[in-house]
Amino acid sequence: MRHWTAASRPCCDSGAEAIFGYGASEVLGQPLDRLLPERFRARHRQFIQAFASGPEPSRRMGERQSIFGMRKTGEEFPAEAAISKLELDGKLILTVILRDISAQKRVEEEQRFLVRAGELLSSSLDSERTLSSVAQLAVQSLADWCIVYLVEGEQVRRSEVAHRQPGAQQLAAVLQRFPLDMHQPFLAREVLTRQVPVLLPRVTPEHLASMARSPEHLALLQRLAPRSFLGVPLGTNEGRLGALVFIASESGRSYTPADLEFAQGLGRLASLAVENARLYQSARHATRARDDVLGIVAHDLRSPLNSIVLSTQSLQRRLRARSGEGGEAEVLAVIVSAAGRMSRLIEDLLDVARMEAGPLSISPSPQPTEPLLHAALEAVRLQAQAGQVHLGLEVPGALPPVLADRDRLLQVFSNLLGNALKFTPPGGQVSVGARVGEGQLCFFVRDTGPGIPPETLPHVFERFWQGDRKDRRGAGLGLSIARGLVEAHGGRIWVESELGRGSTFFFTVPSS
Repeated sequence: MRHWTAASRPCCDSGAEAIFGYGASEVLGQPLDRLLPERFRARHRQFIQAFASGPEPSRRMGERQSIFGMRKTGEEFPAEAAISKLELDGKLILTVILRDISAQKRVEEEQRFLVRAGELLSSSLDSERTLSSVAQLAVQSLADWCIVYLVEGEQVRRSEVAHRQPGAQQLAAVLQRFPLDMHQPFLAREVLTRQVPVLLPRVTPEHLASMARSPEHLALLQRLAPRSFLGVPLGTNEGRLGALVFIASESGRSYTPADLEFAQGLGRLASLAVENARLYQSARHATRARDDVLGIVAHDLRSPLNSIVLSTQSLQRRLRARSGEGGEAEVLAVIVSAAGRMSRLIEDLLDVARMEAGPLSISPSPQPTEPLLHAALEAVRLQAQAGQVHLGLEVPGALPPVLADRDRLLQVFSNLLGNALKFTPPGGQVSVGARVGEGQLCFFVRDTGPGIPPETLPHVFERFWQGDRKDRRGAGLGLSIARGLVEAHGGRIWVESELGRGSTFFFTVPSS
C-alpha cells in the first residue's frame, strides 16, 4: 500500500518510488496529477473537490470507472485506490491508498484468453482453422504479430500470419509466401528443431541476422521491426507438430518469463487440438479407404454372382422340363437362395459406399400408402411363416399418399422387417402400420421380441454394429442403410424398446 498526503501534493515513499519510477525529490511539492494519465486529470480534480467538501470520511476510488496510474516512463498501469480524509488542527488531510494491480489484471486477462482459446480450439476438428482463430485472438492482446508453423512430414510451412495493424496485410502475405527450409535459419527454426521455447525480451540486430537466411530475408524481418520475441513448440510425445511465434513490435511490449509460461499453456492446448484433428482425419481416411475397398469388391463380385444365378436358374428350367422336380432341382434352389442372400449383401455394401460419398440418391413420386404396407408384408411373408411369426397390419383409417421412392421405401421396410423377424421368437408377432403427422406420415415396425438393452439403443443405427457379435445372420448394415434412405427422403428414424416387451422402429416420410 502506498500513501500520499494532501489533496494536490504527493508524498513519496520507497514503495511508491518502485511503482511510479520517480525519486522522492522529483515529486515532492509537485501536483498529484503528475502521477495520472492526462485524460484522467480533470476528472480527478473534480472528484477530489467533491470528496473534500462531502460528508463521507472515506471512499473507494474508481467505483464507476477503472483508474490508472502513470509511471515516469509514460507507461500506464491499472490500479485500485481508496481515499480518506482527516481534519487535524484545522487542516484537511487527504490520504490515498493505491495498489498496482497490473499482475492481477494480467492473470485475469490470460485466464479469459485461455478460456476463449480453448473454446476456439475445441469448436472444430479443422486444426488450421482453429489455430488461425487463436492467432487472430493473440494479436488482440498478446502480440503485434502471431505466426503459426505446422510440420507436415519433413516439411514445415507457415499456416497463418496474423497481425494487429490493419495496414499490414501486404507484409503478412509476403512473409507467408517466403519459402522455408528446415536447414536454413528462420524465426521458429530453433523452436522446431530443439522443441524448446525461446524467449528474447529484447531483439537485437544480431538476433535478427541470426534468424535470416539471406539479405532479402533479413530485409523482410527488419520490416517486421520485432522488439521482443517469444516462440513455443507444438508437439506431443509422438513428435513435433509445429510452433507458435509471438512478436511484439510497434506496441513496445517486452516479453517476460511470465509471458513465456502463459504461451506454453496456450501451446499445450493448441498441441492437443492439432493432435486430435490429425487423429480424426487419419480415422476418416482409414474409414474412407475401407469403404472404397468394400465398394470395389462389392462391385466386382456382382458380375460373377449374377452369372452364377443365371446359370443356376437355367439348369433349374432344364431339369424341370426334362424330369420335373427332383433332388437336383432342390439343390439348385438352395444355390439360388444362397446367391440371392449374397446379392443382397453386395447391394448393402454398395449402399454403404454410396452413403460415404453423400446422401443416397432417390427418385420420389406420390405413392399410395396402404399398397406400400401390403407390399412390404408380402415380401417377408414366407420368411415369417418359416419362423412361425405372425404378421399384422395396423392402419387407423384412410391414409394420404407419401412422396417417396417406392423401391427405396420398400427397402427400408425390408431391412426393418428382416431385423424384427430375426429377433422375434416363434409364436410372436411383427406388425407394420402408419399414422398421419403434420405434413408427413409416421411408419412403424413393431415386434414382440426380447427388446433392446438401454445401453445398446444409441448404437443400433451404426454401420457394421451388431448387438450380439456371435450372431452371423447379417453384417450389421441393414439399420444403417435404412437410416440413410429415410434421411435421403428428408425424414428421421428412431427406435423405442423395452426389455421383455419388444421394440418399435419409427420413421417419417413427407406426405404427398
